[in-house]
Amino acid sequence: MLKAGILYPWVESQGAAFAVASAAGRLDPPEVLPINIREAHNALAFRMLADSVESWKVPPYHTDLPHSRQMLLALNNQIEAIRPDHVVLCSEVMSQFGKVAKGQISRLRGIGLVGADEITIWCTLRRPDEQLVSWHGQQIRFGQAPAPLSDSENGLNLNWLHFDYRGVLEPWLDEIPEAKIVLRPYAETLAEGGSVKDFLKHAGIQFPKQLRPVPRMNVSLKPAVLTLMREANLTLSRPAARELAQVLPSLTERYSLAGSSEVELLGQRSRDRLLKSFLPIHDWLSEMSGRQAFFTDLDEMSRCRPIPEREALRQLLDQISPDLFTHMEHAEVGEFIAGLCSTFRP
Repeated sequence: MLKAGILYPWVESQGAAFAVASAAGRLDPPEVLPINIREAHNALAFRMLADSVESWKVPPYHTDLPHSRQMLLALNNQIEAIRPDHVVLCSEVMSQFGKVAKGQISRLRGIGLVGADEITIWCTLRRPDEQLVSWHGQQIRFGQAPAPLSDSENGLNLNWLHFDYRGVLEPWLDEIPEAKIVLRPYAETLAEGGSVKDFLKHAGIQFPKQLRPVPRMNVSLKPAVLTLMREANLTLSRPAARELAQVLPSLTERYSLAGSSEVELLGQRSRDRLLKSFLPIHDWLSEMSGRQAFFTDLDEMSRCRPIPEREALRQLLDQISPDLFTHMEHAEVGEFIAGLCSTFRP
């Protein structure tokens, strides 16, 4: 991309080494790049948050990161030395800045992007009920046991960045008032083939045509599998829950299980609360994007899916055999599955 005038900057030494080797023609790129290169700007965002907010830590999978000031200087040095036509930063973690560390937005602009003449903030937003369900699944995959989303008091936090899109975006416009903002509904990005293809088509940048296709990184799991994993995270030791999570996807892929469009995780009470609270946020999004309605299917937020979460879990338990887990390293896994199969009622 660099030959086409497009810089996707590195921010630490592994990325620098990769860039030098690539420029020298001495690089045999792996099928999947190391995460500090693949998600360089998430690494930058994590380091910026960890350096400024006491409760934030850099995740262990982003190793050997320098101080965020050095990372920001590395970013700006590349801009000033290369003078590209376009610089692309891609980071979902930076969406945290507006909610927890607004000063990091101006710090990014004032140190890392001094050499940038124009700024465009590009943000793809999913309808909040679908986004909350997706984030709930991510938390479970990370080994957490969040309260069910159907618990409208403990399972929902309307201050979350996954819901309060105005709270996420408005600080960026306050801190970088000269920035142009582009808001894209998630449904439109899917229609274009995903967020990467959507960006390549609509960003107004002439990308090379020989770009490598994006590998699929996240394999979707049926809602019942995620519900079972959540119960395991809540009940089992961390190693046992992790072992179960590693084998469940392959064990259950042949089962007849309801999909995400059929299973209700929120419940009517939570849905009604979400919709009522989101309406003023949606009005703001529509105004900022110049659309009559940013989410054209907003009324779907109030509609429950036909199969309750607990019934979907029972559907899974009726097909799974505790005998499959008798030879696992952690005996508690088999005991947990056997107990659920015999006692769980929707």
